[in-house]
Amino acid sequence: MRLLFPVAALLLSTVALQACAPAYENGHLSRFINRQREARDACLRQHVGLQDDRVTAPNDIARAIAATCAPENDRLIQAMATADPSGEPQITDAVRKEAAVKAESYVLQLRARPDAKSVPLLN
Repeated sequence: MRLLFPVAALLLSTVALQACAPAYENGHLSRFINRQREARDACLRQHVGLQDDRVTAPNDIARAIAATCAPENDRLIQAMATADPSGEPQITDAVRKEAAVKAESYVLQLRARPDAKSVPLLN
């Protein structure tokens, strides 16, 4: 009887944790989401070198770059929403904000190196 309770508690906690595991822990989906994020980030990095005039406010350039990369961003949103369809509005808002913030950081990285024509692959 003394051994039965710990074993039962362990089994119950394992089942409870598995039931609560988010869908994005699916290995294939997780890798797909990561590839979509990498594609979006590559687009952002590429367009920083093309669109930044080094005069306009970084956040204005960042918004323009994020808009240019909207197709890549939308594919990322769609992939993430596959894991949680009910959270799509929140995912959409968060991913779009993330794209603009990341684009602005790329603009600032590029401007920190006056001789650079593109953003190095750092993050």
